[in-house]
Amino acid sequence: MRLPGLILAELSIAATVFAGGGYGALRASHQVRAVLASHADAARVPPMPLAARKDLSTLPDLRIALEATGTFMGMSDELLLERVRTQPIVRFKVNHGGSSLSFRIEFADGSRAAWKPTQTNTQTIPRKEVAAYRLNRLLGLNAVPPAAPRAVAREELLTHLHPESLALLPRIQAETIFGPGGRALGTASYWIPVIKDSGFDTPEGQRTAQTWLSQGQQIPSDQRGMAAQLSDLVVFDFLTANPDRLSGGNMKMSPDGKQLFYMDNTMSFFVEPTGNLKTREALLKTQRFSRGTFAALDRISVPTLEQVLAEETGTPYEILTPAEIRAVVARRDVVRQYVAVLIGQFGSTDVLAFP
Repeated sequence: MRLPGLILAELSIAATVFAGGGYGALRASHQVRAVLASHADAARVPPMPLAARKDLSTLPDLRIALEATGTFMGMSDELLLERVRTQPIVRFKVNHGGSSLSFRIEFADGSRAAWKPTQTNTQTIPRKEVAAYRLNRLLGLNAVPPAAPRAVAREELLTHLHPESLALLPRIQAETIFGPGGRALGTASYWIPVIKDSGFDTPEGQRTAQTWLSQGQQIPSDQRGMAAQLSDLVVFDFLTANPDRLSGGNMKMSPDGKQLFYMDNTMSFFVEPTGNLKTREALLKTQRFSRGTFAALDRISVPTLEQVLAEETGTPYEILTPAEIRAVVARRDVVRQYVAVLIGQFGSTDVLAFP
């Protein structure tokens, strides 16, 4: 899917408007947003059902070839993925604080994971957490905890339910979708032991981030690494069409304040080819990007995503639908065109300001 050529012209208007700097200049870009929104309505692709399982017998082991690309918090992806896929579960405890149903699960080896089942809460689609992890790795990032599909039997869940979660049993039974054989499909993600709120989802934090990512503004020398991560997050959330990042408590970081974690991605990968309002506005307010992340956009294509997002053994569907994959590629085009316009306005050194 290619965006209409008119969008490039409108993005040029956005860059010209931005050249004036400040919030007034950003407000003046409403024309660009309106055009993008109108094209989104015209080009929107209707959702498609989950694809039937394909014969992957002639392909290499995609889990090794396409996922094992590094480490997460000093541990190899292979190790963490193997744990969340295969370790015996000894305890399920319902997580509190969210509108959807999720569990902290404890494994026999003492490690933990977050498990989200397929459920009646339509804002939570667990397979999309797997898609977010794999896309993050394709882009060379290591901000999304390793995640893999994991099915759980009804008997296993109820037998190992934590005593403190027994009062929520009616909700668990009402909202968890159990398929044939009494098994609930879901996603298990590595459980980060200690996290804290970053503060970047508060009004003050958002203003700080926007200042760092605007042309002509200073970034404290000890915050350049965080500014780069915030820029990458803007791109990542636009590609995944995740409008939930700034909903509150959804921007976590390491205790030392050096690493942002891109968590809770189940409300994402909508089929809007020019992004949704929140992610599009965040992109159009960002003027500094990572050179490496921008170059990594070249890796995003329909064939590559079809491979990276192929189903796993025991999971009877592909991780993203064909329509969802095409929408990611369309949003990649928006990012590339927008950054190209900014480079024409400010130069590559200032726009691609981070490694």
